[in-house]
Amino acid sequence: MRIGIMQGRLSNKQGKPLQSFPWNSWKEEFVRAHSIGFKQIEWLVDGVNDDDNPIASVNGRKEISLLSIKYDVSINSLCAHALIDGKLLSNGENQKEAIEKFSKILFWASEARIEYVILPVMDAMSIQTDESKEKLRKVLHEVVDSYTPKVLLESDLSAIQLKEFLDEVNLENVGVLYDLGNATAMGFDIESELKLLYPHIEEVHIKDRYINNGISDRLGMANTSFDKAIQILQKSFWNGSLVLETPVFDNWKDEAEANFSFTKNLVDSVAQNIENRL
Repeated sequence: MRIGIMQGRLSNKQGKPLQSFPWNSWKEEFVRAHSIGFKQIEWLVDGVNDDDNPIASVNGRKEISLLSIKYDVSINSLCAHALIDGKLLSNGENQKEAIEKFSKILFWASEARIEYVILPVMDAMSIQTDESKEKLRKVLHEVVDSYTPKVLLESDLSAIQLKEFLDEVNLENVGVLYDLGNATAMGFDIESELKLLYPHIEEVHIKDRYINNGISDRLGMANTSFDKAIQILQKSFWNGSLVLETPVFDNWKDEAEANFSFTKNLVDSVAQNIENRL
C-alpha cells in the first residue's frame, strides 16, 4: 500500500477552507512530501480560478511532471472538489456548464497521465433519490469513456446502495474512493462495507472522525477503526493507495509527520500480525 496525502495538508491553512488549492506553496509541497516519506500527492481542483491551476496548462503540467520525477512523488489522483456544488445534477444551462467543467478536468488529468479522478457524490452532489441517481448515471455515460482516468465516486451512500448504483452504471471506468472517516461519521459498519466494495475500491482516504459527528480529529483520537479496515484490505490483497485527507490544526509539519508515522506503523503492524498467523 502506498501512502499519499491530499494537497494543502503540507501547508498551513491561514483561514482558508479545508479543501483549498495551495497556490503559494504547491511546488514546496513536493519537497515536503518527499522529506516526510509520502509517495504521492492527490491533486486538488477546488472550484476557485480552476483555469489558472497548474494542471490546466501545458507548461503547468510539465512543471508538475518535473517536480514529480525530481522528488519521487507521483500524482496518481485528482480530487474534483469543484464539482461538489451539485450542478451536475441540475438541468439546462447549469448542468451543461458543469458537464463541460467535468470534461475539462478529465482532460487535464488525461494530459497529466493521472490515473484517477475523484468525483465527490455527497452534500449538494448526493444521489439519495432515484432522480439524482439517474441524472448522474447519464452524465457518467456521456463523459467518462472519452478520457483515460478512471472516475472514483466518493459517496455518502451505504455500500449496498453504492454497489447497486455501480451495477446500474455498468462502466469499467467508474470505481470507488472509500473514505474511512466519512463512513465512521455516517455510522456505517466499515468491516462489512469494505468486504462488499473492495473489488471496486481503488483508493482509500484516511481521516479520523467521530460517530454521528462531523468533526475530524487527529489520527487515533476519534472513532475510525483503522486497524480493522487495514486488516480487511490486506487480507483481500488490496494494493491501492491510502491518501491522508487529514485536517491541518496548528502546524502542518508536525501534524503531517505524525499522521504519516501513524499510518505507516499501522500498515506495517497489521502486515506483521497477519504474517505471524500464517
